[in-house]
Amino acid sequence: MRISLAAAAAAVIGCSTSAPLSKEQLGALVFADTGLSQPAGQSCADCHVARLAFRDSESSRTTSMGAVAGRFGVRNAQGVMYARYAPPLHKEAERWIGGLFWDGRATSLEDQVAGPLLNPLEMNNPDKASVVAAVRRANYAPAFRTLFGPDALDSVDAGFARIAEVIAAFERTGQVAPFSSRYDRYLAGEDALTAAELRGLAIFEDPARGNCATCHPSRPAPDGTPPLFTNWSYANLGIPRYGNNKFYVQPPPLNPDGERYVDHGLMATVHEPAEDGKFRVPTLRNVAITPPYGHNGYFENLAYMLDFLNSRDIGSRDVGTCSRAVPGTRCAWPGAEIPATVDTRVGHLGLDASELSDLLAFLTTLTDEAIGAP
Repeated sequence: MRISLAAAAAAVIGCSTSAPLSKEQLGALVFADTGLSQPAGQSCADCHVARLAFRDSESSRTTSMGAVAGRFGVRNAQGVMYARYAPPLHKEAERWIGGLFWDGRATSLEDQVAGPLLNPLEMNNPDKASVVAAVRRANYAPAFRTLFGPDALDSVDAGFARIAEVIAAFERTGQVAPFSSRYDRYLAGEDALTAAELRGLAIFEDPARGNCATCHPSRPAPDGTPPLFTNWSYANLGIPRYGNNKFYVQPPPLNPDGERYVDHGLMATVHEPAEDGKFRVPTLRNVAITPPYGHNGYFENLAYMLDFLNSRDIGSRDVGTCSRAVPGTRCAWPGAEIPATVDTRVGHLGLDASELSDLLAFLTTLTDEAIGAP
């Protein structure tokens, strides 16, 4: 049975079907529309799956494949959860804060929308006119005209801006920022953490051990906003180049540098050498269910990345990059892709296996229960 347009939107974000669609409802439909790519078949929701905390479902790959088969981007697609709280990119006490994408190049959710829609490695539309034309053909086009007026999609620039506006409105809904984790209930006094989780929280917040809360604040903001587990700053964690990244084999002009490509992160946005290799500090909300990890997807699972942050500078007893003729031998991690700006606050934390296990246990409490594990 074919359900109504309003019912479809209501099913996505749980709103009433008795009234014209709101911006949020309409944005949910546009977000899920597979007709907005060239060739058709890929939507925003393909790389941001709601049941997986809005991450890419292609977890076997390090970066996301676009609408054109065989085309891959250079970075691990970021989730959109809690992105509504990111401030525009700006300098604060001589460091860059905010912005969207790993390199901060988008100033708002509306600005961010244009990136995937017009990127040949993602949804592959050649221009804004192609996107607006696809929306004019969509079965929800009348809802645009009801909401914005009969000429809502007549102008390319105005039509594209409205498409971005409704997608951003959806991304600002409670579904995309529910604050529904066990940790939120713990802060509200409505739930308890296990002994291991409490030990992990203590490690997370202790400047002499994990020191994680320095960049991933774990307590509510002064205005009462629950902790976002990011300060929206930028850091070079020393993550190695990932040799199997399929972007390196993309043909020119998609990647003119080929295997020689280096991802300069924030420096490409702000053109300051001191920011070379720095990437935006991600939120840790839902981190336990959003693999892979790192801007290039280098880390397949969370335990692997925690091991790296703990032992980057001294070598790991677990990572399999060397021969262990002697039990307990440490294997050196591959060097940083951009070594000059590596953050020295991590790399030699001194945590033992039990403490890493406790830290991982705490991080699982940040999963929003409105989403749940995959």
